[in-house]
Amino acid sequence: MHLLPQLSSIRARFGYPYHPWMNQEFDKKGWALVQKSVHENRYHDVTMLIEGVDGRFALMSKHSYPPGVFRSPSGGVNPGEDIAAGALREAREETGLKIELKKFIANITLDITFEEDVVTWNSYIFHATTQNARLKPTDLKEVKATTWATPVQVHQMVEKLRETGNGGLIYRANLTELSMWALDKKLTIRPVRKLDLVFVGQFLRKSKIGIEDFERANWWIAEINSVPVATLGLVARPDCVEVIGPAVDLPYQGQGVGQALIDYICDQWKNPKDKPILDAIKHLRPNEPLWLVTNTPGYYLNVDFEIVNHKQAPKTLKNKMTGTHANDSSMRHKIYRSSFTSVKK
Repeated sequence: MHLLPQLSSIRARFGYPYHPWMNQEFDKKGWALVQKSVHENRYHDVTMLIEGVDGRFALMSKHSYPPGVFRSPSGGVNPGEDIAAGALREAREETGLKIELKKFIANITLDITFEEDVVTWNSYIFHATTQNARLKPTDLKEVKATTWATPVQVHQMVEKLRETGNGGLIYRANLTELSMWALDKKLTIRPVRKLDLVFVGQFLRKSKIGIEDFERANWWIAEINSVPVATLGLVARPDCVEVIGPAVDLPYQGQGVGQALIDYICDQWKNPKDKPILDAIKHLRPNEPLWLVTNTPGYYLNVDFEIVNHKQAPKTLKNKMTGTHANDSSMRHKIYRSSFTSVKK
């Protein structure tokens, strides 16, 4: 939890990561390890995909792992420690390598379940490089063995991790699979240009959201390898700014593109730099929150949006609830407000 205030600056330094949600059932032994971390107020790990000069990746194995099972090095960031500094330290402890962080490639939010209990965990995954070839871990209490693996061997290790049947190692398999996929899928987020509007319209029509605000909203677009795959908008109402979306192209749903867009917009709202954000807030009072009307708030609960009573909502959103969404047959739409505000003076 103590890392959340650092995430905006880490994203500014190392790029916006894919941000998917996952869930994984743990057994009693694995749950005990989770509870130990929770007792220490730790709900995260930093994981490093460390690539050597020959294109192979550094992997490690713990004493508790079955023979031949390895994964990428990871560990916790200490209270008061910079996330990047913690990643460098953990890499040195578990591999002996001096690394350079290149890209923040993924932030996986994981719901760990055991029987009827749930703990929400975050893995912050970085692509790193090293000029060193010698693997010599210093934390021998934690690390049993280390090895180098080609990309093909890393994918083979994913299957070995799954075959263990261990919830924690199955999650590590899923984490590795997503991270290797993300390595050559460059994610870019930017304000929409005029030529992009055709894609925005297509996404909105497919998703059946925000069509009525198409022309009046400011839109942002997410690209993967320069191909538009998702959009999100802000509409400046007379008395508030409302978030519209995200709308994600079907092949990329579940990969964390929509949440990455939301992370970007929320960071911008707290510290505006994009011209569309500055235009959206210029008529508002200082320290305004963002607003949202949705029946699927999951994306936003992760970035501190909370449900509000209709009496506390801006008039335009109250009218929307009695107009556009008055006869919804789906899960009822509700009004949400961000707990953070713009920094307009």
